[in-house]
Amino acid sequence: MIKNFLITGDTHGNMSRFKNQTYTEETAIIILGDAGCNYFLNERDHQVKMELESVGCFFYLVRGNHESRPEALDTMIYCYDKEVDGYIYVEQEYPRIRYLCDGGIYSINGYKTLVIGGAYSVDKWYRLQRGWRWFEDELLTMEEMNKISNEVEGQSFDLVLTHTCPLDWEPTDLFIGGIDQTKVDTSMEVWMNTLKDKISWKVWLFGHFHTDRAQQKGVEICYLRIEPLEDIMKRNLFDFS
Repeated sequence: MIKNFLITGDTHGNMSRFKNQTYTEETAIIILGDAGCNYFLNERDHQVKMELESVGCFFYLVRGNHESRPEALDTMIYCYDKEVDGYIYVEQEYPRIRYLCDGGIYSINGYKTLVIGGAYSVDKWYRLQRGWRWFEDELLTMEEMNKISNEVEGQSFDLVLTHTCPLDWEPTDLFIGGIDQTKVDTSMEVWMNTLKDKISWKVWLFGHFHTDRAQQKGVEICYLRIEPLEDIMKRNLFDFS
């Protein structure tokens, strides 16, 4: 039984942050997108997954923009996971690596949690010019966004885990230089901006922007740090001043 959930940000296939750490099957680490497990779609992915499998704990992955949707892979099994009280994707060969669903609602450490993956790759054209992978379905479609909105509107959540974030919270100081922002598809960020006001939530965590910092009370960007979820929740739910 998992008793302790940890949170970290994008790993992009580099799992060195988990080395020299001791984890057990009572621990699970949530990666907030772009884990890098399903990027190459070949033997290199197998190596990354075996590296994660060897860490000793479980991993729950939010979908990022630089990786395949799990449902697009014929090796994935869609099944109920009692550890998070919700449906996930998992591969029989890598049972410790579990993929949270876009729009999925879970119980994580007892916290009612909404998960939303996906984002736009601002380096899309750079990647295409160099023959790097770009996933055409990286963004949620308008139909998918509307479906999630209809399903969760009016609900209350303790925790929201996403890859990108509502437009109001975008860390514009971290934007990559030289990119024409007028050509960036912000449809998901605009939609999330509306969604955050249609639901009640206490803490919202996201990755994507490669930094560790609080944007405001209850809103944090996660990247390299690996932190217990309980510590994050306490920091944001209680005033210790």
